[in-house]
Amino acid sequence: MVIDPNPGLARQYAENIVNTVREPLIALDQDLRVVSASRSFYEVFKVNPAETVGQLIYDLGNKQWDIPRLRDLLETILPEKTTFDDYEVEHDFAAIGRRVMLLNGRRIEREPGRERIILLAIEDITRRKGVENGLEKTRQELAVIKKSADEAHEFAKSVINTVREPLICLDQDLRVVTVSRSFYDFFLVKPEETVGRLIYDLGNKQWDIPSLRELLETILPEKTSFDDYEVEHNFVTIGHRIMLLNGRRIEEPGGKARIILLAFEDITERRQLEELLEESEMRYRRIFETASDGIVLLEKSQGHIVHANQAVEKLLGYTEADYLGKKLQDIGVPLDMSDFPSIMADLDRCGILNYENVMVKSRDGQDVAADIYMVDRAKLAQCNIRDVSERKRAEKILEEERKFIANALNTLSDIFFVVDPEGKIIRWNKTMNAVTGYSDQGIVVLQVGDCFANSDAARVSAALATAAGEGSAIFQARLITRDGSEIPYEFNAALLSDARDRTIGISSVGRDISEREKLGGQLRQAQKMEAVGTLAGGIAHDFNNILSVIMGYGGMVMETLAADSPARGDMQ
Repeated sequence: MVIDPNPGLARQYAENIVNTVREPLIALDQDLRVVSASRSFYEVFKVNPAETVGQLIYDLGNKQWDIPRLRDLLETILPEKTTFDDYEVEHDFAAIGRRVMLLNGRRIEREPGRERIILLAIEDITRRKGVENGLEKTRQELAVIKKSADEAHEFAKSVINTVREPLICLDQDLRVVTVSRSFYDFFLVKPEETVGRLIYDLGNKQWDIPSLRELLETILPEKTSFDDYEVEHNFVTIGHRIMLLNGRRIEEPGGKARIILLAFEDITERRQLEELLEESEMRYRRIFETASDGIVLLEKSQGHIVHANQAVEKLLGYTEADYLGKKLQDIGVPLDMSDFPSIMADLDRCGILNYENVMVKSRDGQDVAADIYMVDRAKLAQCNIRDVSERKRAEKILEEERKFIANALNTLSDIFFVVDPEGKIIRWNKTMNAVTGYSDQGIVVLQVGDCFANSDAARVSAALATAAGEGSAIFQARLITRDGSEIPYEFNAALLSDARDRTIGISSVGRDISEREKLGGQLRQAQKMEAVGTLAGGIAHDFNNILSVIMGYGGMVMETLAADSPARGDMQ
């Protein structure tokens, strides 16, 4: 790049470069005192030239620039190196708050005997560091200080190569005079295919952009500068880009040729994030407006209501005129919000605050059971109020049903228990406690096999397996009590499933069959006695038949004997 050695022109050229770039820029002498600062430096750091120029950099802004990392940079690193890039510094400034900055620097050596100049460019990357909150990094304008006439050329080149934004210099015919390092890096071009060429011919004419032509051929001839002119274009090398252009037209003295400085800021990613953020906000608004929960938005300082959805009016009966600027307590929410900053601190730490079973009172005095939770919405706090009255009524009905079933089971004289798929007893009635002698704490640790005699273990397991496979089973087994007694029981087992047909366990109802077994023994004894009697009767009948024959023959013999026969006595 060739620059007229005229000191006035060189100074004007340098000043225009300084006022073209967006980033703050400051020049120090070898004693680290401020020689000059850019317009953007004053604007960003809220200072003015009177309290800046000539001051030791560490004393600026009531010593707020006395930063250890900056001292290390200027007093240790820079003396050993002529340049540095992307040196990160984080600091709390009194005027503008906490900032994260990237520093680029050049040590410009001048003629022998003249002191050196240190050029610092400062990029605020605080927003870029916070991009997760949906904000795009915004590049601050860099500016460069002016230099003396003999140093203007090197100074201008140093400025161009220090700023992070792509920068290009055109002559009056719109041909490229010089280009910054960042321009080459960003647009993926080389010096030999850039310098001296018409800007529209760069990159195989990919810079022949209608909006750029309008800017350079129509707008800039009428104005000496422009800022934030948006250009959108598809580049062959880097794809679709949205850029903001800043420009300055530098008129040389005596009507000589003019120079045009263009600075580019790529806002493609920021625009994409803005669109995503806008889309997210639209989705949130749709959810906000259609949600069945009442949603109240609160400002974070004192908890005043700034907005609420229609569900709040439906639930509590308060209109926008009623709730706007009020607090939650004013619309029937009995939460203690007196120390709202502390609540916001808890919300920031936890991410969500839950308040369950809160009895909210509507405008007409009706009590509404609600679950309330608060979430952080960046600038506002969101309070959701969910009507759980129906759930409470359902829970009450279920609780009453549970008590009814428990009472019904406890009135049974039969024992009842439920085992889960692993064989652990999970439910039982009071009869189970009474019969076995175990307390609830004793039963809860038992497996079903622990309740039966060892000789019945295989039968019990087989019956439960049958119930699990076929839906039901009947089996008999001897129940073991806590004192070791054995009681015969007959059980009906049935499979239990939930609404999705998933197995919950197996229920069993058992009846004591001790009396039945006793009566069965007595019946068997009576049957044996009856059999013996039947046998005895048959034998007696047979003997009677034999005796009848004998008696008959004896009578016949008696009839043949004489009345005085001695044998008559024996026959009788």
